[in-house]
Amino acid sequence: MSRRAFSLRGRLLISLLLMLALGFCTLALSLFDTRDELRRISLFLQAEEIARDFKPSESLDSLPRQYAGGEMSYSLYSAEGELLQASSNLASPRRLRPAQPEDELALFRLKHRSGYVVSVSVTLPSGEILMVAKRDQRERELIGALLQTRMWRSLLLWLPVCALGLLLIAWLIHWTLRPVRQAANLAATLGPAQPELRLPVTELPKEIRPLAQAVNQSLDRLMQAYHHEQQLVADAAHQLRTPLAVMSLRLQTAEHHSEQDWDLLREDITHLQRLVSQWLSLARKQEQATELTDHTALAPLCRRVMGDLWPLFEQTNREIQFHDDSSLDTVQACEADLSEAIINALDNALTHGEGTVSLHLHNPQRDQCAIDISDQGAALDAQTAHLAFERFHKQDSASKGAGLGLTIVRQIMLRHGGQAQFLPGAPCTLRLLLPLAAPASDKKTV
Repeated sequence: MSRRAFSLRGRLLISLLLMLALGFCTLALSLFDTRDELRRISLFLQAEEIARDFKPSESLDSLPRQYAGGEMSYSLYSAEGELLQASSNLASPRRLRPAQPEDELALFRLKHRSGYVVSVSVTLPSGEILMVAKRDQRERELIGALLQTRMWRSLLLWLPVCALGLLLIAWLIHWTLRPVRQAANLAATLGPAQPELRLPVTELPKEIRPLAQAVNQSLDRLMQAYHHEQQLVADAAHQLRTPLAVMSLRLQTAEHHSEQDWDLLREDITHLQRLVSQWLSLARKQEQATELTDHTALAPLCRRVMGDLWPLFEQTNREIQFHDDSSLDTVQACEADLSEAIINALDNALTHGEGTVSLHLHNPQRDQCAIDISDQGAALDAQTAHLAFERFHKQDSASKGAGLGLTIVRQIMLRHGGQAQFLPGAPCTLRLLLPLAAPASDKKTV
C-alpha cells in the first residue's frame, strides 16, 4: 500500500498546527505548575504573620491550628538542622527545607509539587527555622479553578487567532509558490516545437532552484539527444535513398527483359543489409554507457580477430602482421565491443589501405594500452583524418562501404574511456587507445 503524498502546503499547515497545539499544551502545563507556586507564596506570607511573635522557648501547640481555612502544623529546627520540637497533630515532623519567597521567582528551578499539603520555612530572629505546613484544600481548589478558567479563556482566544494565522500562512504559501505554479505551466508547454524554452530559475524560491536547474540540464540533454536522433535519421534516409533507387531501376528493368543481372541485385541487397546493420550498431553504441565490469586481455583478442579476418586478407593477396610489445594489456571493457571495433578498423585498412596491414600492441603510457593499425598507404592530412570519423563519410564515394565503420570505432572507444585517432605522418596509422584496468599491477594475460 503506497503512502499518500501530501502537498507542500498541506505539510506546512499541519506542521504549524502541531506547533500551535504543542505550545498550548505547554501553556496549560505551566498554568498547573503555577498553582503550586501560588500556594507556596501565599503560605510564605501567612507563615511570616504566624511566626512574628513566636519565641523558640514556647510550645508549638500555642500556634494556631486553623488559619485562613486550612489545618496548620509546625516543626522547629535549630540553625544546625537539629529537630527541637513538633506540633502534636503531626505523626512525624516535617522535613527541613530552608527556602525564601524569592526562590519561587527564579527563572529556572527544580519543581516541587506540594500535593494536598504545602510547607514552607521561616527563619526566626534567633536563628531557628520553623517549618510551617498547611492542608489548604480550599485554596488549592480555588486557585486550580481560577487557572483552569484562565486556560479555557486563553483557548477561546487561541482558536480564532490560530484559524486566522492558518489562513494567513495558507495565503502566504500560495503567494510564495506562485512562481512554482508558473514554472509548472511553462513546463507543460515544453516540447520539440519550442526546444529553447527552459524553467525560469532566477524567479523561483532559492530552495527550489536546484530542482529547476536539474530539470533544465535534463532538458538540455534530452534536446541534444533528440537533435542527434533527428540528424541520424536524416543521414540514414539520405544514404538509403540512392541504393533503393538503384534497386528499383533494376527491378523495373527485370520486368521488361527476360534477362537480369541477379548478381548486381544481390550485391545491392548486401550493401543495404550492411548499411542497416552498421546503422543499428551505431545507434546502440551511442546509448548511455553502463558500468563496465568485464576485464579483457587485448593480446588474445587481437589474435582471435586476426584469425577470423585472415581469409579476407588472403582472398585479396594482402598480408597482416601482429606485434606485441606491451607489458600490460588488460582493460576494463566489453570484449564483444572491442572485437567489433578492431574488426571495423582492420576492415577499413583492408578496404582503403595498401600493402601489408600491421597491428601493433604497446603501452604508450604506464596506465594506457594502444592498438596501432597501420598499412603502407599514404598518411591522411588533418582535415581528412577528422572527417573520417563522421557518419556516412567515405573518402572514395565509389567504395562499397557504408561510411559508418570508423564512426562505430570511435563511439566504442569513447564509451570505454578511450579514443580513436589517426597519427600524423606515414605510414597511415589508426590508434585505438584505452586505459588499463585497475589495479595497474595486474600481469598481462596471453
